[in-house]
Amino acid sequence: MNIIFCTSPFQVLVAREVAKVTGEKFFGVYLKMSNDNRQKIYAEKMKDFCEDTLFIGNKEWPSELREKLENSKIDKFYLASLDNPIAHSIFNPTFMKLFTFDDGSTSIIAPNMYTRYTDRVVGPKEITLENVINLSKGHYTIFDTNTVFPTEKLIKIPFDIEPKDFIRVTNGKTVKVFLGQALGNYIDEKDITITEKLTQKALKRLGNVLYYAHPRVSVNIENVETVQANKCFEEEIYNLLANYENVEVYGFYSTSLLLVKDIPGVSVHCFRTFLTTNEVEILGNYGIESTDLPLSDTEVDIVMPVYNREKTIGNAIESVLNQTHKNFRLIIVDDGSRDGTEEVCRKYLNDGRVVYHKVLHGGISRALNAGILLATAEYIARQDSDDEWMPWHLDFLLNELELNDKLDIIGSKVDTDKTKLQGGIKRNNFNNLSGEELWLKLAYKNMFNHSTVIYRKSAVIEAGSYDPDCDGFEDWHLWARVVTKDNALVMNTMTVYYGLPEEDNREMFFRSRLAKSRGLRLEDVLE
Repeated sequence: MNIIFCTSPFQVLVAREVAKVTGEKFFGVYLKMSNDNRQKIYAEKMKDFCEDTLFIGNKEWPSELREKLENSKIDKFYLASLDNPIAHSIFNPTFMKLFTFDDGSTSIIAPNMYTRYTDRVVGPKEITLENVINLSKGHYTIFDTNTVFPTEKLIKIPFDIEPKDFIRVTNGKTVKVFLGQALGNYIDEKDITITEKLTQKALKRLGNVLYYAHPRVSVNIENVETVQANKCFEEEIYNLLANYENVEVYGFYSTSLLLVKDIPGVSVHCFRTFLTTNEVEILGNYGIESTDLPLSDTEVDIVMPVYNREKTIGNAIESVLNQTHKNFRLIIVDDGSRDGTEEVCRKYLNDGRVVYHKVLHGGISRALNAGILLATAEYIARQDSDDEWMPWHLDFLLNELELNDKLDIIGSKVDTDKTKLQGGIKRNNFNNLSGEELWLKLAYKNMFNHSTVIYRKSAVIEAGSYDPDCDGFEDWHLWARVVTKDNALVMNTMTVYYGLPEEDNREMFFRSRLAKSRGLRLEDVLE
């Protein structure tokens, strides 16, 4: 006897294919993860390919499982949710062989929770995720690629779920549907709010649309028809095609988009948000188009001073234009550059949001003050001509500003290694710096990196703007006059790649040596 363990409707569909290709006998275990009616329905579906099943969702399951398996010898354990602690309380590596199968988007999206933290303990037997991956004798997959397991462990299986009695309609009708999904951590209250806001914005943009809620995520979506489906979307799509000739499917980055995109009559599209830039890029590799869906609608002017940066300013501008946030104006203040900087900048003036303003060379503070005078928005974001924003930078920080109207200035972290910033935003909710602690630390160290900062224009003007006599530490000098004990915040999340131009390499070399000698990172002395 073998155990096959599922926690979602999609996993049941894959498990069914696993049972077909192996031809083995299975005892099916379905762990209830929510109160959605599909949980029970798909647990029942496991009876189609399992000799016996158990639907567990309460504290009594250990005794129920022992009763079911009392006289059974378990040879193999099949698992999709690799880090599920209940599964690992059942699996015993001393006498069970482990096989694995697909778990939705985590199988193809990298980095994910599996690939990023493989050294974490996932079960009561002190087994780590790396142990689980190594123990797997083979991974059954319906995808062409996999981010968790090496190629030699992959066992490709078919995924044909079209009903035998399916009849496609040809009535010329079209329907739009949106697939609900949790963004971020679906048990985090802030992330639930973000999911609700972005979902609501997507539905408003689409107009008349059917909303399919995620079976494990309950969010509050107003004034939208929510479909009470009894099937997961990979099967529900055929019910739609039996009534509509064309089905337009929208979502954030669900595996369902990938699995239905090649069905005749179906078109798929995804929304790129500040939390899903990496996922959307990967879906794009599979031919799924996307559009940006900003979290924040707050208008912001971006001031970018530049002096002789023809080699780097193009990438800096591109990083601004690649933001998920779209309600901005980029004000480039050229401080009398004598190289090809102007020619590079003018290439972008076909975008109406980009403004180029050239002044006589007078230093960075005068250039910044000129940009501030040109700004009309309440908030000003700072960007340097040799740095690059990650796509989530503006949305991430503006959302925090919107949550706290007392803030006059906010910043984040930088990294000099761009590879560490790839793969989407990695939020760190710990060790954010604010209040009296930030105010005191500013007395001896610049706690803000200039190219990460967004500030309220009125607060900076009231403080006297940048002092031209302080070029080189003009930002620190300004923060000392702007920051109070309750109006500033530094987020402990990397949002900016801090570029190092060739002419600065020598200085950075010595700064790096100094930092290392004191047990610090280079990033610590760049702030």
